[in-house]
Amino acid sequence: MFNITFIEDYKQSHNKSKSKIPSKLIFNKNNILLGILRKRQSFNEIRTIEAVEDCRRVVFEEIERFFEQKTRTINSFLPELISGQKLYSHIFENDDLEMIYTKTENIIRKKLSERFNSSIVWQVRKANSAEWISDIFSPILQYQTTKQRTILIASYMEVSARRALSNAIESLIQDFLLAKLVCDIDVSTVLLPKLGINSSLEAIELNEELFNRIGGALYSIKVGLIREMNNQLADIFYETHDAQLDVAIKLKIHRLEEKIASEIYDTDLLEA
Repeated sequence: MFNITFIEDYKQSHNKSKSKIPSKLIFNKNNILLGILRKRQSFNEIRTIEAVEDCRRVVFEEIERFFEQKTRTINSFLPELISGQKLYSHIFENDDLEMIYTKTENIIRKKLSERFNSSIVWQVRKANSAEWISDIFSPILQYQTTKQRTILIASYMEVSARRALSNAIESLIQDFLLAKLVCDIDVSTVLLPKLGINSSLEAIELNEELFNRIGGALYSIKVGLIREMNNQLADIFYETHDAQLDVAIKLKIHRLEEKIASEIYDTDLLEA
């Protein structure tokens, strides 16, 4: 069931017109024509709502497809992001944004043309998206910086622990060959993880967490763009509907209502 809510003044005028027409109305050709016009107005509204929903679906599928491809490339970015060879702005660039705007704009224009049988001159309103996209990636960079510092500290602690253990064992064990054997076992690899110090695990965690966080950032960008496009396409569809379809029908309905009201008034005078 369709919920037609975008033309409130029509509902008000419709309700007012009902109060003007008495129950003993004689259905002449004007009344029939008025009913046809109201049916056509309702039918046009339903068709526009359907066109909006269809356009939203196609735009959503296009944006969804784009971000699915982006998500598949995250792993290839990680080594260069961690080494500092690439910035987070390279994950989602201005060219990507322009590509989305161009594709969705073409979809909306095509759907407008299909609905209203005319070429509609319209462009996407491009907000300053660079700032909010940068804000989305900023916490990830902060996490990466902190985690890399943790990995570096853990590495230093592992090196220091190995050196300290090696020196201690050599001083305690007189037999050089036995001391070397114990040092080769690397007791630090057993003790340090139990103390929560393991640079290798920290590095693995960094990669996994970056993958998840970048995926979450791309999802946030996608949701924001879909919401923005949905609002814009609804605005242009309903504005065009009002300008090309509804105004003319409203004027005809208004004139017919005035004519019918005048006929009823004349009839009442004759009966009086």
